[in-house]
Amino acid sequence: MNIPGFQIERRLGLSGGAELYLASQIHPYKRIVLAVARRGAAEAPEALRELERHPALKANFRHPNILHVYRVGAHAEWLYLAMEYIEGGDLSENLAWGMSLDRLINAFCDLCAALDHARGKGLAHGRISAANILFRSPSEVVLAGYCSVAVESDERDQRLPQDGASAADHRDDLFDLAQTLYQALTGETHGLLPSDVNGQANAPAKLPGYFKTLQPLLDQALAVDPNRRFQNGAAFREALKAVARTGALADLSIKTAAVSSEEIRTVGEAAGLSSREPIRDEGGAFGRSAGFPRWLLAAGLAAALIGGGVYLVERQSWRLVAFMAQIGLAEDPNVQSAWVAAQALREDPLQSLATLVASYRRVVELDATHGQAKQAIAGLADQWRQDIVRALAQNDLGSAEAKLNEMTLVFPDDYSLMDLGRQVNNRRAADTLLASTRSLLRSQGMSRIPAATVAIQAYQEIVRLAPGHPAALEELAALAEHYAELAREAAGQGDVDGAIVYLERAATADGGLPILGVVREEIQQASRARSAIQELLQQAGAQRARGLLVHPPGGNAAELYHRVLATAPDNGIALQGLNEVTSQLLSKATRMFEGDDLSGVERLLGQASAAGIEAAALLEIQTRLDLEIEALATIGQKLEEAGRLLAQGFITEPQEHNAVAVLRDVQRLDPGNARADELLGQAAARLAAVAQEAFAAGLPEPARHYLDLALTVTPDQGEWRSLRESWQ
Repeated sequence: MNIPGFQIERRLGLSGGAELYLASQIHPYKRIVLAVARRGAAEAPEALRELERHPALKANFRHPNILHVYRVGAHAEWLYLAMEYIEGGDLSENLAWGMSLDRLINAFCDLCAALDHARGKGLAHGRISAANILFRSPSEVVLAGYCSVAVESDERDQRLPQDGASAADHRDDLFDLAQTLYQALTGETHGLLPSDVNGQANAPAKLPGYFKTLQPLLDQALAVDPNRRFQNGAAFREALKAVARTGALADLSIKTAAVSSEEIRTVGEAAGLSSREPIRDEGGAFGRSAGFPRWLLAAGLAAALIGGGVYLVERQSWRLVAFMAQIGLAEDPNVQSAWVAAQALREDPLQSLATLVASYRRVVELDATHGQAKQAIAGLADQWRQDIVRALAQNDLGSAEAKLNEMTLVFPDDYSLMDLGRQVNNRRAADTLLASTRSLLRSQGMSRIPAATVAIQAYQEIVRLAPGHPAALEELAALAEHYAELAREAAGQGDVDGAIVYLERAATADGGLPILGVVREEIQQASRARSAIQELLQQAGAQRARGLLVHPPGGNAAELYHRVLATAPDNGIALQGLNEVTSQLLSKATRMFEGDDLSGVERLLGQASAAGIEAAALLEIQTRLDLEIEALATIGQKLEEAGRLLAQGFITEPQEHNAVAVLRDVQRLDPGNARADELLGQAAARLAAVAQEAFAAGLPEPARHYLDLALTVTPDQGEWRSLRESWQ
């Protein structure tokens, strides 16, 4: 059987006509129990719709002491429920392992609350027994059995009327709960049925003497007349708590499983205690082990072998460990089992991070103080971070992404993932750019200047995104060597201009390449190189005088000076000329900003970058451009907001947010803004119009108030001032 979304581990058994399987939900990962029933491929959809309407599957039915149902579905001919996996055993198993009376009473108090919750949602249980009472942990009880995929014939498992008229069903659940408590205390089943008002012979249910404080409570809970019983879970719960508050049961425990003499001796030695004599109850007869003080159980377990309510079971070491955990002499076996399972998974190199962390988190769920499990979770997070960093260093982007995705799912609140994610994204962008650049060079060839220029810029961007990127550095070095050789060839052939261009490309690709010094020396020694440099300097000066600082491409002053410096890096005229070009660019950008020519500034910035202007000057212009663009966006938003407020009539009120106040903000950001002045004029005109309407309506005081507001906005309106004086 294969149900999508789940991985079945093993069969657990049969319950109410449904097969139970231990399984793992794949996403999000959790261990669950699958209850599966065959309905037939044709019947399954209708059965699923009917099941989905069950009140126990509604979102508002959820309660901490009722078994959680995560999901209901159908696949092929199978109908299934995905339910919470409870590892702490049922009530009978916990009694066999050993339970304190305090723990038992607290568990039944929580069950009362669960029954009241279900009653409030219109649902009765109808099958309460020790098998349906499960334990998530020693202190957390769960009631199972409200919903099943099997066909139910028990009329008591039906939804109650919403008007609460059938309260007897709920009292039947309370009666069954009391029956289960009686059986837990005595090992016997009380024979009275919930509705058997004539069953006088079956009552009362007498408890052993050491449970005498619980006798009145059970007399009422199991009364023959339903009207004398507890009418709701809250009343039953309060009665249980009242008994617990007396402290009479504080030192009592129950253990129903037989224990061998060897196990008794082991526990006794571990506790440092011993006993040769069985302990009797107050009536003189041997009682259940429930009658013994908890501290004597470690030394007096022999009495359990002959106690009146002990059930003989085969000896198993895990039961001894469970009992030792109950009296504080050993670790909880559930915690031990979860820890061993987690450690075993850790040894499997194929396990996912989600599986490993979930296994350790399960240990922490069972024991919140388990330091080793917490350290293991932290260690797994550190290991995965290191694996991501190592994969990036090895240029294994696939592994880095896979590890990062795992960590993001398992540790979504880990802030270190932001930086790792940025590194992975940068490496992905770098690899994409590397592939496209290689493709460009394959199609265009390394010797074409335009293609080489683009490739060099791309490789440098890759190194910025992924510092130390080996492939980008290697290919930059290859380009530098290629153009250095071209420069030497050109210089040897007397093509000084060509040699300079090639040398410039080589220096841009890798300025530290040793051969560049040789190439420069060869070019500088050439007589034609000298004249070429002079000619370049004259051309650069002429272009600068004409204002062609960074445009047109290939013939502007900045690029001409760079050509000179590629051949003679220490040429003072070229260095000074570049400084002058940079200064003129900054002045030109300033004038453009003052004229609100932001598109011109942006165009100038692109030209300057292409011409090789130093980064500091470009950053200064870019920063101011970004601020101006942001200011314009803010002004536009405020003008739009002011127009909306004006249309809605919020001219000067409310004081904190009105049209006039917003427009004043615009004027502070952009003095002389024509649109702001226009809207302020409209606002003042609206106020003046309202003032005149008020005066005409015989409301002189409001009229003067609104006219004063209008004059506050636009004080230079002489007509309004005359009108105001006439209203005195």
